[in-house]
Amino acid sequence: MSAQQGLRVGFVGAGWPDRVQIAAFRSGGLTPQAIASARRERAERVAATHNLPLVFDTWQALIESDAVDIVSICTPPHLHAEIAIAALAAGKHVICEKPTALNVQEAERMLAAAQAAPDRLAIIDHQLRFHPQRRQMRQLIREGYVGSVLQARFDRLGGERLDPAQPWSWWSDAERGGGMLGALGSHLIDLARWMIGRIESVTAQLQIGHLFRTDPESATQQQVTADDHADLLLRFANGAVGHITVSGLTPGGYGMSILVVGTDGALMLDNQDQLFSMKGAYPGGSWEPVRARQAPPPVEGLPNQGPFTIGAYYLAQTLALSLPMGETMLSDAASFYDGLVVQRVLDAARRAHVRKSWETL
Repeated sequence: MSAQQGLRVGFVGAGWPDRVQIAAFRSGGLTPQAIASARRERAERVAATHNLPLVFDTWQALIESDAVDIVSICTPPHLHAEIAIAALAAGKHVICEKPTALNVQEAERMLAAAQAAPDRLAIIDHQLRFHPQRRQMRQLIREGYVGSVLQARFDRLGGERLDPAQPWSWWSDAERGGGMLGALGSHLIDLARWMIGRIESVTAQLQIGHLFRTDPESATQQQVTADDHADLLLRFANGAVGHITVSGLTPGGYGMSILVVGTDGALMLDNQDQLFSMKGAYPGGSWEPVRARQAPPPVEGLPNQGPFTIGAYYLAQTLALSLPMGETMLSDAASFYDGLVVQRVLDAARRAHVRKSWETL
């Protein structure tokens, strides 16, 4: 790797890299270099679209390539552990999509592999930690703006799972890690820990919208086993309570929002990523916009200005500045340990749904 070229990224999986990650990483200062996918024709199409010089037939070939410095794992979750452990063993830095793995046991193996390679980056792609408004919201909470946190809500509402014609895929298959709870609920669980503190216990209710969907390859009806909607109640170690709703069954789709209420004030991030505060006149006060402490310029060259895309850009920017200096333990990024803790919450939430219980973490 030359200093001029920058850190070279190889992508395993084609969907998320094609939609967001390749453009965001390139704009942030990394060098998208290679791709491998289960379907070579799809990898070739993505490589041609984004000017990637290398296409590999297998992920094994990609992680062994001397032309790749960072492996970005964007596969279905059931493949995360195997690829992450092998990539670290091959001396690569690793960015792994969420959820961390299929279960806690796999996540523990991933953490052990990361601990055995301390000179390698090993993070989960919880890029919302790098989104400017969410970072400012966390900073205000830590500075005591709201006082002691009483309640926190983290919502993501969309309608993508309402259409019965949407085909069956790994998203519908619990055995491969499908479902809204893992795909998007993991982001909100991570934000809740990052902003509010340690989660002590959880209960949950999961829901499937359409029980069968058509497999486009076999043209047969397949049973849906992964959730389309999840509600979680959380108890935090500091006494706060939390509520997470992640849904693909909301008509129109509201997007994401956060509400944090404390003894001295409240903060709200709305679905347009505008941050508001309420202070002093509890409970009859009004929401006031919060001035950004550091207003970032509009990011050019991205497919959209959504929070995941903007977060991916700033994550890439951080990596492009930190890794060449040998900094692999990034305080702001979600480590494999953070990924393990989120996986514990996910597994406990699924147990709580089945048992109709509170699960202690």
